[in-house]
Amino acid sequence: MASGLGIGVNWIFLFEAYKYTTVSIATLSYYCAPIFVTVMAPIVLKEKISLVKFLCVCTAMLGMLCIVGTNKGTSGEGYNHLLGIAYGLSAAVFYASVILMNKFIKGLKGVETTVTQLILASLLLFPYVMITSGFDFSNMTKTSWIYMIFLGVFNTGFAYALYFTAIKKLNAQTIAVLSYIDPITAVIISAVFFGEKMTMFQIIGGILILVSTFISENIKK
Repeated sequence: MASGLGIGVNWIFLFEAYKYTTVSIATLSYYCAPIFVTVMAPIVLKEKISLVKFLCVCTAMLGMLCIVGTNKGTSGEGYNHLLGIAYGLSAAVFYASVILMNKFIKGLKGVETTVTQLILASLLLFPYVMITSGFDFSNMTKTSWIYMIFLGVFNTGFAYALYFTAIKKLNAQTIAVLSYIDPITAVIISAVFFGEKMTMFQIIGGILILVSTFISENIKK
């Protein structure tokens, strides 16, 4: 139940992040989640933080500073990057908690876990949407409905079913390596389809975050 509600709160913060900053910056902020897992693991899973993992956390934070400190040329585009990054990091915290909580879920198949958590996430999102904006489908076009159904069925339901099934069959290091395809793809897509540009410092910041996260998840003592 807690992990399902965590997914709902995670979505709220993530989509708020997309409203206030670019897709690439929001995604890179969101992918600090593995770093938060590293920080929270000693408390939740009783694991020790090595010097290497501590340095990875510091490097990721340096990457965030590179991204935050280089937005002067984009202030006129309707963005509030600092707020967007704050939402992205908040989403990362809740996503990290979902990852940790799923380590304790036993006796359920991937599909069962997915259905249960998505239903609970929906129950949380329904009143939130009603309070903040309400449901108004009058302006939805046929194309929008097609995209909405595709996102709900394949990008969310099917993707989560694959993810939770993979957790049970693959080791954590393999899952960590494959997960980095997501932010790289998002950055490329945002540049190709939305024309979003990143400065050299933002690119360096993104590289620092991804590299530090990768090392933190895969380094062996």
